[in-house]
Amino acid sequence: MRLSTDEAWLMDEGKVVYGPTPISHGMPGYETPPGVFRVSFKKEFHWSTMHNAPMPYATFFNGDIAFHVGPIEKKSHGCVRMTHEGAKAFYEYLWPGDVVEVVE
Repeated sequence: MRLSTDEAWLMDEGKVVYGPTPISHGMPGYETPPGVFRVSFKKEFHWSTMHNAPMPYATFFNGDIAFHVGPIEKKSHGCVRMTHEGAKAFYEYLWPGDVVEVVE
């Protein structure tokens, strides 16, 4: 995922298998940090108790930060918002232990 261009890809052995897909990420004060992480868990329908909001196709990779369906026109509180199609593709392709790389 590249923060500077608001894009994400699914890659397998160096080849793009999906994407780029548009994203939005954390607003100032709630930045999505760059780094290399691993998928920890995923839930097809997760409810954020912190923000009292739905997070369809949530794929968590950095504590409480996840890829999920959300409005890509607005910045988030750290999560990576995606279109329905993008979030579903990431949810279906990624599994716990898979690597997530976030770059500037």
